[in-house]
Amino acid sequence: MNQFSNGIPREIGGLQNLVHLSLRHNKLQGSIPDSMSNMVGLEFLDLSHTNISGIIPMSLEKLQYLKYFNVSDNKLHGEIPSAGPFKNVSSLFFINNEALCGSSRFSVPPCPTSSKHRSNRKKNLMLGIALVFVPITLVFVWIRYRRGKRSPQQTDSLSMATTERISYYELLQATDSLSESNLIGSGSFGSV
Repeated sequence: MNQFSNGIPREIGGLQNLVHLSLRHNKLQGSIPDSMSNMVGLEFLDLSHTNISGIIPMSLEKLQYLKYFNVSDNKLHGEIPSAGPFKNVSSLFFINNEALCGSSRFSVPPCPTSSKHRSNRKKNLMLGIALVFVPITLVFVWIRYRRGKRSPQQTDSLSMATTERISYYELLQATDSLSESNLIGSGSFGSV
């Protein structure tokens, strides 16, 4: 027990050949520096009872020779890494922290679903909907196109007549100025 009281310096990551590091029972401040993942020769790391806070960096999963990792009795929170050397770490080395979460084998509650996972879930849902509706829409359009090609356009004489415009002058000439000799019939609403 040394009673160190400052934080763990980032420069500690430069000690790549260090094998054994114990800082337990100190009054450290701050968090575990991410640079510790550069300590590739590290086999033993004890940070228990040191008052450190923050998260356990996921980058520590790169420490392939790490066999002992103890961060019990601190103020750590967040997800416990579960890959690399953390596959074999005892759950006892994480006890008495503020709010650690992760795999059930560490005897901690599961981590809440992050917004990243929710975002991926939304993307997957939208992709699924698109994969269902786009082909259905294409089939519908193709069927409509095929129907339109098969049935010939039916045109009747009435539609042909209504598309052709006749001027009032031409009408007067054709009916001999609307004379009674061209009259088809008459009724209470007028003559035809």
